[in-house]
Amino acid sequence: MSNPIFINQTVILAKVETVKGTDAVPTGALNAILVSDVTFTPLEGDEVERNNIRPYFGDGGSTMVTQYAKLSFSVEAAGVGTAGDLPGYEALLRAAGCAVTTTAGVDVRFAPVTDAMESVTIYVAVGRNLQKITAGMLNVKLAADAKTIAKFQMEVTGTYQEATDAAAPAGVTYAKFQDPFGVNKVNTTLSLHGTSVAASAFSFDFGNAVIKRDLINVDTVEITGRKSTGSVTFDNTLVSDKNWVELARTSTRGALALKHGPGATNVIELNATNVQLGKPTFGESDGVQQITVPLRFVPLLGNDEWEIVVR
Repeated sequence: MSNPIFINQTVILAKVETVKGTDAVPTGALNAILVSDVTFTPLEGDEVERNNIRPYFGDGGSTMVTQYAKLSFSVEAAGVGTAGDLPGYEALLRAAGCAVTTTAGVDVRFAPVTDAMESVTIYVAVGRNLQKITAGMLNVKLAADAKTIAKFQMEVTGTYQEATDAAAPAGVTYAKFQDPFGVNKVNTTLSLHGTSVAASAFSFDFGNAVIKRDLINVDTVEITGRKSTGSVTFDNTLVSDKNWVELARTSTRGALALKHGPGATNVIELNATNVQLGKPTFGESDGVQQITVPLRFVPLLGNDEWEIVVR
């Protein structure tokens, strides 16, 4: 009988691929990702029932006609120790359809792209069981509710690779990942359409359509579209200060700015200039009326509907 496999031994590595679908060989020393909330489905795909007719009852079995892997996990949304350094989750945002721009000593910026998207190789090691995912592409969500730790929620779709029995990754380090801050007044600010709002909940969704394509001569994963959305819940204001319902009725667009982190470094920001408000709903928190507003992030010239800034 083999020894038990402990889930706390899980290590996830991610590295951008030079050639899509070719193992980039991530290492524990350079490419380890600090994660939580891991859900791994090593084999996904479509099955076709065989449906052969036989002179007796029973299941005729099925055949898998597409095969791919799914992996989801959370990564704390924090900045870096030195402005201009790349965050530990850089490869994942690149594989979620982002281009990265680095300004030494200032910041790192991630902005959406439509062409020349990149992919990642993911290693999922649990004890000595090693599962590889190649051609990985992602959708990403950001959750920043009050009294929580802000997190990126990441879902990877990639090409299935058979598991192997291998030595655990060596030299694993998470030095690129900074300690997170709680979401509260001290650490977090949020402005919507030029007004600072007392928010209890905020979410943002890249809205990537990540598709596994299996055709004759084609076996790949692609991001085939993007519609970025979000939602914010905050204390309602007097209509004389801001009439949120009227702004939604008239499809008015304006800026959004989220900043998380109180200092000059270990800061992450989400900025957008052309955010349209959806149909509001009212609720309450601690006896205070709140309003929840859906958000649409609309491009101006293209690939400019939002930007994530890390420093």
